Amino acid sequence: MRTLLLVGGGHSHSLLLRRLRGRLDANTQVILVSPERFAPYSAMLPGLVAGHFRFRDCHIDLGKLCENVGAELVCGRVENLDLESREALLNNGQRLSFDYISINCGIQSTSPPPGASEHNCLSVKPISQFLPQWQETLERLYSRHDRHKGANLAVVGCGATGVELAMAIRYRLDHDPRIKVPVDIHLVHSGGTLLAEAQLEAQLHVARQLQEMRIRAHPLFTVTRVAEQELFTERGQHLPVDEIVWCLQGSAPAWPGQCGLTCDSAGLIKVNAHLQSESHPFVFAAGDIASVSGQPLPRAGVYAVRQARVLADNLIRTLHEEPGSADRGKLRVFRAQKNFLSIITCGDQYAIAQRGRWVMAGKWVWRWKRFIDQRFMAQFPHP
Repeated sequence: MRTLLLVGGGHSHSLLLRRLRGRLDANTQVILVSPERFAPYSAMLPGLVAGHFRFRDCHIDLGKLCENVGAELVCGRVENLDLESREALLNNGQRLSFDYISINCGIQSTSPPPGASEHNCLSVKPISQFLPQWQETLERLYSRHDRHKGANLAVVGCGATGVELAMAIRYRLDHDPRIKVPVDIHLVHSGGTLLAEAQLEAQLHVARQLQEMRIRAHPLFTVTRVAEQELFTERGQHLPVDEIVWCLQGSAPAWPGQCGLTCDSAGLIKVNAHLQSESHPFVFAAGDIASVSGQPLPRAGVYAVRQARVLADNLIRTLHEEPGSADRGKLRVFRAQKNFLSIITCGDQYAIAQRGRWVMAGKWVWRWKRFIDQRFMAQFPHP
């Protein structure tokens, strides 16, 4: 009996499980380790926050998915690997043996500055923890009734996630009758330009939407400390806040490097074009946690989705090989596309699309994105 251990229920592994159905022999068992049973589809998070979607619309039921393909779901989080004995150590003390392992656990939130944990601060990553904390934020805002004392909510981070969430929150608060006080939303970022890597036309569309939605941007504002309901910079700048949402770039967990896997300078697992660890051929990795040799990629869900097909085929071919063989010539190669479609949603069922130099915006783009997302989610069982 051979065991394939899947670490994390990210997009690559969700699609991988679908492709494994009927393609494994009776001598192979598959175990998925995930901290939660319901895996959120990150592309639909802003729509969920805005109120356009329900929980079940944008979550994959990993329990049902595993059941459908004959895999086992273990709820837990991998904290370390023993690569010599091929065992995974979980946060609950459980040990799982494996012959081959695939890692798609994503990245974790970057630690916020001093003082953040003592105040009303929530982080986008991991998304599964963000959603209940977001509900607590709403409950605190619902409890405010003095119209003369408004609230300030800061979204920290200038990437697409921060921009989308700021507009989604604005839309939600403007259309929620339980909000009795005015809430000012601030988009705080350390750079000089929002979405610096986007085309100028897309940046102008975003700036116009932020202005229309009464969201104030604070460029060159690097938060170094949180205290007394205020954000502070090392230059002495300060901004009063009641609620804080952190959308800063995440970082890799420490355990892949600590267990002996070859990682890059950012702590991401280095894999070859077959998505196979450069140091341990029985280890595969995909998504944000993986660094593909010779293909530096921005963090985008589209790559995790496209890697799933290659990952599935290579794992199946590896499992069918004779023990100890490592004929990489039989494995498929992952080649990242140079340009991919990027769509930024703007709260009010309006969106901005970009691919290469091509930029379009409008309500029809939002409907187009909804169709793409719903088609993706239709592949999986829902809660």
